[in-house]
Amino acid sequence: MKTMRNTLILAALLLLTTTPIFAQPGGTAGAFTRMGFGARGQGMGNALTAIPEGTISPYYNPALSPFQTGHVLHGSYSFLSLDRVLNQISYTQRLSIKRPNANKFKEDPDVQSYAGISAGWINAGDGNIQGYDSDGFKTEELSVFENQFYFNIANRFSEKLSIGLTFKFYHSGLYEDVTTSGFGADIGLLWSFSEQVHLGIVVQELVTEYEWDTSELYGPEFGNTTSDPFARIVRLGGSYILPDSRGLIAADFEMYDGDTFLARVGAEYKIVEQFALRAGVERLDLSDNNIDARPSFGLSVTQPWAQFVPTIHYAFIIEPVAPSSTHVLSFALSF
Repeated sequence: MKTMRNTLILAALLLLTTTPIFAQPGGTAGAFTRMGFGARGQGMGNALTAIPEGTISPYYNPALSPFQTGHVLHGSYSFLSLDRVLNQISYTQRLSIKRPNANKFKEDPDVQSYAGISAGWINAGDGNIQGYDSDGFKTEELSVFENQFYFNIANRFSEKLSIGLTFKFYHSGLYEDVTTSGFGADIGLLWSFSEQVHLGIVVQELVTEYEWDTSELYGPEFGNTTSDPFARIVRLGGSYILPDSRGLIAADFEMYDGDTFLARVGAEYKIVEQFALRAGVERLDLSDNNIDARPSFGLSVTQPWAQFVPTIHYAFIIEPVAPSSTHVLSFALSF
């Protein structure tokens, strides 16, 4: 009876951690990592692969961190339906590698290259899941969780070229002793044709997969090991930044595991220096897989204070599957 109950519970949790909870192309593992990072990105349809200004996140392209001005501490909280949670925190910093008379960069001729580092944590899960036994009687409440910890390093070799690499560690749990861990890596490139036009290329989840072992739960006789690979993603993005950085437009094209093709578009415009509006749409299906688009809108408010520049980002996302829309609130502190 207990084995039957555990089987039903585990099957339900496996179902909850796939498409219905964190909608994803192809139903592969790691869906929470593909929802976006922070309200700025999600408010622009997550089309930030080739945007080297504003609140930078190497989540979208590992090559972006050398473009971050100063030091930035960023945190984000998402208000999701179905008792889901999605929390994020990161720190990003640019480093100047100087050599006299290097003549590499207009902003500082003595800089040989600009490096960037970033570290962050993404946490997702679903709590208050009512458990039932095989007879339909209520048991304990259950929860699932997923975590990604990442470290990014990148180098801007010249005015035109930046290359970055992000290392990731995952730790996830479904039920009692059913947990797993894994490693992943992303690589990205950003090419700047001019101060206005940029092109980004990213390859994500080069080697990532979960391996679930249920032998602790069911015993060696009934337990087994199951591999659950992440989708391998290749993304190409472009952006155009308006003169005086008053706004920008961007578009991304993605390939998932070689058989699913999607697009993202986004735009941002500064009404005044301290206030910006944005909009976007992601999951534009280019491969006829019946994937619903995900429109979004957002805004930012900035108010410099002494040597600190705090910014509040907000995003509103229309969910095509979930019973209610998503709200994302982020806070970025530059210093």
